[in-house]
Amino acid sequence: MQERLGARLVRYADDCVVLAKGNTERILKGIEVVLADLSLALNKDKTKVVDANHERFNFLGFTITVVKNPRTGRKFSLREPSKEAMKHIRAEIKGLTCKRNHTLPAEVVIENLNQKVRGWVGYFYYGNCSRSMITLRYYLERRMCIFLKRKHKMSKYPSFGYLYERLGLYKIPLKA
Repeated sequence: MQERLGARLVRYADDCVVLAKGNTERILKGIEVVLADLSLALNKDKTKVVDANHERFNFLGFTITVVKNPRTGRKFSLREPSKEAMKHIRAEIKGLTCKRNHTLPAEVVIENLNQKVRGWVGYFYYGNCSRSMITLRYYLERRMCIFLKRKHKMSKYPSFGYLYERLGLYKIPLKA
């Protein structure tokens, strides 16, 4: 397909994106024919044609946008965790640091947090995602400080050094 139609198929399991510079209707029809031969069909609700130069789209939890590099002026694809992915990990962090977990030792909460956040960051830490990682690190630090302040009835928030060095909170990397 790439040579004949000037299109490239990017897929993972049953999800795919077709990148093309034109012929979108023809390519879509071709995909439908190939899938029909395999007794499969496109999901009409999820299938859409997008001009990636002007619109963003989500794929496998990432939001992909074509942007211009401010220094060089060249276009590149910016891949960041989608809003839904960010909302999901924030909900996970909030759930692990909520009041119902105050009876758990802080070490257990940190271990559970580290496991969730390390896995999420391992998947989404890709390319130009620094802004998302900064946002997530700030959220994680704030939630952990609030948790410890409430748990130990402290008058002040603990320092970030205490979180990372003493308790062993996973430090989200900020640069790729």
